[in-house]
Amino acid sequence: MSEEPVGGRVLVVVPSGSERGPSGGSFVRGGDASGVGRGGGGSAAGGGDAPGSDSGPGGTAADNESDASVADSGGRAPGGPADPPGDPSGGEGGDCDPEIVADGIEDRLGADVVLRDERTAAEYLEDLGPTIDCVVVLGREVEPLGRLAEDTSIPAVVCERPVVETDAEDGTGPIPVAALADRVRAAVRAARRRSDLEDQNTQLTALSRYAGDITGCETVDDVLDRAVEAATDALAFDCCVILLVDGDRLVPRASALPELDLTPSGITDEIAGRTLQTGEAEVVTDMQSDPDAVPEHDDLHAVLSVPIGSRGVLQIASRSHDAFDEHDKEFAEILAGYTREALARLEREVTLRAERDRLHAFYTAVPVPILCVERQEGDLTVADSNDAYEAAFDGNLAGRPLSAVVPTEAEQRRYEAVLDGGETSRGTVVRRVDDREREVPLTVIPVSPPDGSAYAFGVYRTEQIDGDGQG
Repeated sequence: MSEEPVGGRVLVVVPSGSERGPSGGSFVRGGDASGVGRGGGGSAAGGGDAPGSDSGPGGTAADNESDASVADSGGRAPGGPADPPGDPSGGEGGDCDPEIVADGIEDRLGADVVLRDERTAAEYLEDLGPTIDCVVVLGREVEPLGRLAEDTSIPAVVCERPVVETDAEDGTGPIPVAALADRVRAAVRAARRRSDLEDQNTQLTALSRYAGDITGCETVDDVLDRAVEAATDALAFDCCVILLVDGDRLVPRASALPELDLTPSGITDEIAGRTLQTGEAEVVTDMQSDPDAVPEHDDLHAVLSVPIGSRGVLQIASRSHDAFDEHDKEFAEILAGYTREALARLEREVTLRAERDRLHAFYTAVPVPILCVERQEGDLTVADSNDAYEAAFDGNLAGRPLSAVVPTEAEQRRYEAVLDGGETSRGTVVRRVDDREREVPLTVIPVSPPDGSAYAFGVYRTEQIDGDGQG
């Protein structure tokens, strides 16, 4: 097992009345005495300083990253029958020097060790539980175990046998302090892994709620605003800006940096320009030491810069150093992906509208009848017709099924064949013109707009009928 330090804070709970402790007092070491609660730090239940207490340096609160319960069991479960008088430890676990346990854990794990007897430990857990990464209980019949049963976010290691400084362990005798430290290390790491997974799942769930909103926005500004909101809400980032390419510049279009004066920059300038050029997300530990940093942003340090395809850059900044990890990078890339797809969809829709407008202007100006047919989910529907068609045949038929518009199945199959094969078809169809059924030349032309839809234009040459002899 790796012996790397895990840091954080470990609470060691000693049974009241342990022979190793000062008579009538309570073990106190480390922690914030002012935060112990009603029992107070360094005082027994009845108040007053504990004689012989060893007050160590106060530790900083660790993140609440634990989510496991690990027990070194081998006897009765917590809550079993009480031991007879004279054995207040609740088992042999109390028959050891708590200072050896505390020093061994502190030296091997680099953790801040808080030492309390069971009378003050319960209140310490109640008030400062979220700052604890693991609880080590010396003895199985210790009152705080009930508190741990209620709060499974705090992993516990229960020592029913004495803990000593020896190196060997036979499974029945005393527990070496090194072995105990290994168990605490494993418990803390397991809890942190579970906590990390829970945090990631929470972020993914929150981010997924924004996915539909972002991809469903109808304007570019709405897309960018929702993306910034997702970064600050779902991912809990404070400072966020989105820059889009405009010619040879990157222009800030949306941000959660109201106090900063954001100005455009060149597409190859600054960290954003570098990200756009490489096309790769990057984490900058401290922008103040980065050669491409913007000097006036001297209050910002860590930067997470993610490309939005070739369209722009999503940047997230922090006033702390080294504030982003690989998970933050992964979530920012997912958000940038949603944003990229939404912007691409809007771009396709703009192109499609322009194409449709161009085609509409073309066939409405042509003096011969033209019918525009669209395939929608396998069905052929009349999308539009020009004035010449409406004058020569049945009027405006937009939105109706093609089968209800053309008089014969043969004419309908002409459109189907063109949409299936993608090639222009020329021939004649029978149409009723001026109360007479005539053969009318029909050219069907396939058109495929950028959005992947399928259209066909039918051009009817009625002028040949007009020039034909009347009889």
